[in-house]
Amino acid sequence: MRKLVILFLVIAIGFTFGCHTSTTSPETKTGELPVSLNLAPALEMSYRITRVVVTITRDDFIESLELTINGETATGTFTDLLPGDYSITVNIYEDDMIIGTGTGAVTIVAGETATATIEIIMDPNTGELDITVIMGEAVVTPTNILFIGNSITYYNSGVYVHLEAIAEDIDNSVDIVCDNITGGGMTLQGHWNNPATITAIEGGNYDYVIPQESTSWPVNSPEVFYGYVQQFDEVITNSGAQTVLFMSPPYQGTFETMIELQAAAYNYIGQVIDAPVIAVGRAFQRCRISNPEIELYQPDGNHPTPEGTYLAASMFYSALWGASPLGSNWDHGTIVDATERPILQNIAWDTRQLYHR
Repeated sequence: MRKLVILFLVIAIGFTFGCHTSTTSPETKTGELPVSLNLAPALEMSYRITRVVVTITRDDFIESLELTINGETATGTFTDLLPGDYSITVNIYEDDMIIGTGTGAVTIVAGETATATIEIIMDPNTGELDITVIMGEAVVTPTNILFIGNSITYYNSGVYVHLEAIAEDIDNSVDIVCDNITGGGMTLQGHWNNPATITAIEGGNYDYVIPQESTSWPVNSPEVFYGYVQQFDEVITNSGAQTVLFMSPPYQGTFETMIELQAAAYNYIGQVIDAPVIAVGRAFQRCRISNPEIELYQPDGNHPTPEGTYLAASMFYSALWGASPLGSNWDHGTIVDATERPILQNIAWDTRQLYHR
């Protein structure tokens, strides 16, 4: 009897409202629908995928897009789409033969990013792939973000600078502002005791506020960490923004002993306040295993190299936009070379799918 195998692939479907003007009316706004599909689970099961075609329909409208396959990721973008409800059909090919197909639906809402999970099941009797597209929760496309942290956030010109650059490189219609309140060695306690920080949150009209704690506190002083996260979350929520937690990488020298304790602390408080955890530490972990030749740490074993900051920024893009950063040509001022860039982008997207809640 053949074993039932379930693989999970993710399509991230993003919609940016107001990107273009319709040809039918100057008052009608249209947008884009980026599509990204992680092929790794299917490839690991020895499927040879040569084409992925996504078709969307709405009333009399129909458009097909053959995704570009780059390693373990297939990506593409639908453009000039009107807001509304669309049906989705996904066909996966091996040469000219369809080896998997499925359908689903997405509602395009102005200023939001929708996600859909493709569940692929191999039929134990026929060996064929059956695909189901399952809609996830909508994610608001951000325009104003505030980072609060220390040198882990501001090193190499700052995660916020590179997040802006990646987002704008992928979609030049994006108008995003990332502010920061940072200081060397700062903890959330230190930021909380600074009235200017609270004033900035309350008056900034932010979509997301991203606190980053000192690396050791979630492990060595978890109760203190939890307390200040909860206090910040109350102010952030009351301001109309969403709290997003920045799980920074552990120290290089104690990485393996810290990572699980650190992750447990962030995941716990994330559940308590119902906030997403951006698992940058997990992305570092995956990169250390899959691509140890990429140096993520400065010689001090604490601060990130430009590659480390680039990986962190790619994680934030993956999580906040719900889409793969693969294809961005932003190279951190030519410091991150063309061979490392797609590796870091793919690691970020894969980590997002595994750990983002």
